[in-house]
Amino acid sequence: MTPFHDATKPVFEKLYKEVASGNEAQRSIDTNSKANYREGLEKELKALRESEMWQTGAVVRKLRPENN
Repeated sequence: MTPFHDATKPVFEKLYKEVASGNEAQRSIDTNSKANYREGLEKELKALRESEMWQTGAVVRKLRPENN
C-alpha cells in the first residue's frame, strides 16, 4: 500500500461508520434545524472561499484548456 492509502484509510473507515450508523444524517438534521442555520452556513462557506486551498483551486481551474 502507499503512504497516502495508509494515512487516509482510518479516516475513511471512521467516516463510513458515521454514515452507516446514521450519526452523520442526524448531525446534519440537527444542524440544519437550528434557527441560525443560514448564518452559520454563510460563515462556513466564507471561510472555505477565503482558504488558501480554495483560492489555489480557482487559479488552477482557470488554467484548464477548456477555459482558454
